[in-house]
Amino acid sequence: MSCPVLSLNCAGYSPESMPTDQRLNKLKRIAHQRQTGLTVVIEDVFDPHNLGAISRSCDAFGVQEVNVIFETMPPFDPKEVGKNSSTATNKWLSYRVHHGTETALRRLKDEGWQIAAAAIDPAAETIFEADLCAPRMALLFGNEKSGLSPAALRLADRLVTIPMRGIAQSMNVSVSAALFVYEVTRQRMARRPELLRSAPEVAAQTLAHFLEMHEQFNRRNKRLRKERAKQRPKAADSNM
Repeated sequence: MSCPVLSLNCAGYSPESMPTDQRLNKLKRIAHQRQTGLTVVIEDVFDPHNLGAISRSCDAFGVQEVNVIFETMPPFDPKEVGKNSSTATNKWLSYRVHHGTETALRRLKDEGWQIAAAAIDPAAETIFEADLCAPRMALLFGNEKSGLSPAALRLADRLVTIPMRGIAQSMNVSVSAALFVYEVTRQRMARRPELLRSAPEVAAQTLAHFLEMHEQFNRRNKRLRKERAKQRPKAADSNM
């Protein structure tokens, strides 16, 4: 399948740091395949590796942006923590970090996002019944130990739950997030396939982000190689 050509301003990128043609074509294709109007919101993640696993699912299903809320938990850099559990997909995603649940969710609502909170609640819709095809859908997940805060539940537009048929009444947050993102994608494939691709201007912005990340990691890898090269003679001398 050919990928539509994106206009690309390569100013500022050194020739040796530019991706190969094969890599660039892959990045273009992925930029176009990012979904329109779908984001994931994580409130007070307890284990950063869970965020890494969520990031991996987001990348797999074409969700480019992840919102991370720090209310009571200590903040961390989502691009630097959880690399193994995300299989390094976190470096390609865009993260919005918020300090405070109410501020974050009100901002998203002002931007037109419909917030669907994953919650264990008798009044919640099941994931099988809920219509998750809104053009701007934000999937909200809570802390692994205590779930969503009262403020998050109050500000959510709707509550959605995964029916459980076993002894356990909840799933790991990364598994829940993967199921929700899958279900939104499935519903969009059936009813709103136009939302499964980015508009050309948005795809161009995503590609620019990919190239910036490629450049940053190239520079970091070069620095690490130089540092390792400096350490090798010292290690050899110590064995003499």
